[in-house]
Amino acid sequence: MTAQRAPSRKRLGGGALTLIAGIIMLAMHALVLEGGLTASNIGVDLSIIVCGFLMLFARGGLSVALAFVASLAVSAVDVMLLWADFAAIAAGGFSGIATFLSSGAGVSVIAMFIVVVGFLAALVSLFRRS
Repeated sequence: MTAQRAPSRKRLGGGALTLIAGIIMLAMHALVLEGGLTASNIGVDLSIIVCGFLMLFARGGLSVALAFVASLAVSAVDVMLLWADFAAIAAGGFSGIATFLSSGAGVSVIAMFIVVVGFLAALVSLFRRS
């Protein structure tokens, strides 16, 4: 006869990815991008970092649900920003692509994709047996 394990509390995945992406985005806005330190950029970056911490430390029940909703909200804002970035690049044509590649903004765009991947990891973890 084997001893039964106590059921573990549900955890939310993707927190580390979201946290790292938020730190990368904040660093890019602060150090690399010209005029990147605007209130909206800092607000989005800090909300991503806070969401990453919520996702990392959420354990069981309501805290997991709240962290998931925060991740959903941050990912929705991120997708809207990505859409605006790609629309601006498309409007600029080849010069828009050249400006985008030379400015170093690609790192922030990749970090935005990582936030969305973190949300997808959280979504998968909700349906995983623990």
